[in-house]
Amino acid sequence: MPLLKCKESKSTPHKAIAYITREDKAAFVSVRNLFGDEDYAEQFEQTARLYGKGKKYEERKFYHFKLSCDRKDNVPPQYAHIYAEELAARLFPDCECVIATHTDTKTVHSHIIVNAVHPLTGKKLRISRSDYTAMKDEANRLGKEMGFSELDFRKKPRNKRTSAEQHIILKGGTSWKEDLREVIEEAKQVATTQEEFIAHLKLYGVEATRSKTEYSFLHPEKKKAIRGLKLGQNYTKKEIDFVIGKNGHGRGGNSALSITGDEQGKESGLGKQPLERSLDDIQRELQQIDTAAEYARRGLDYASERDKERERLERAESERQREERRKRDEELARRNAQSESKDSGGDKRSGKKNGNYFGK
Repeated sequence: MPLLKCKESKSTPHKAIAYITREDKAAFVSVRNLFGDEDYAEQFEQTARLYGKGKKYEERKFYHFKLSCDRKDNVPPQYAHIYAEELAARLFPDCECVIATHTDTKTVHSHIIVNAVHPLTGKKLRISRSDYTAMKDEANRLGKEMGFSELDFRKKPRNKRTSAEQHIILKGGTSWKEDLREVIEEAKQVATTQEEFIAHLKLYGVEATRSKTEYSFLHPEKKKAIRGLKLGQNYTKKEIDFVIGKNGHGRGGNSALSITGDEQGKESGLGKQPLERSLDDIQRELQQIDTAAEYARRGLDYASERDKERERLERAESERQREERRKRDEELARRNAQSESKDSGGDKRSGKKNGNYFGK
């Protein structure tokens, strides 16, 4: 299955949504229970205002999930996006979600941003560690259904674990130190400089500081930072800088390959204007070639299938928008007809298997 990571945020959703929907990163973007022709972040805030939520800084505004596909599965971007859409539908069936699948790195990955306020009941989304573990299990089940490799996220790693952490994991939970290890590992794989490494961690609310001898990391739910060595040998400054340096070297130092001077003049006839292709561009092209080869093996035309998939997604999105507009209009009309009751009773389903992660 794709690796599932979760971060809650007290910031407004504008920057996060703008980031995941950037055209230079996102190959596919879709929404659930939102109008596609209106500002997504503004709709999040409209829902919060409708129920008098989101006014305080310390309130959760949204949750940001990331799904990273296993490279060995060679998952086509459109297939990864379908997976992300289906997982969002299972975990948060009635919630407002923005879903984007990125192909700007070596690993195809998807982002799901979920409004922390339920659009029909006004209740706040609450995700405990046991809920997070249940979500990972559901992601595994769906991944298995779609033919992905299964990820055993409870397996014992090579890094240090305290007895308290081991107890949590045996009970099916995830410790905050394990959260840090996951996001640090991801940052190590994508960063080519120390600055990029620290900036990537900030996407998950993790503050990293660097001294001459070590890194320290502050979990968003903790008040005191922890030294990398306390997390294990893989998180020491020496190990992190080695991996980052290897990434930078492998990507040509500044992540760009270039043809200059006479060679370029011969190839392009553009004189002295530099012709550059980033490594990410090359990787995307190679990925498209692999995907096209896979389709050819199945007797399918890649370009035709890609266009069909885009059309299918657009039709499905249009249908969702119409249905959601109808549901929202009905809900607003019902609320206007009520006297003073703020709680409509809402979704009375119980059991978190149905996506009921909401409190008051």
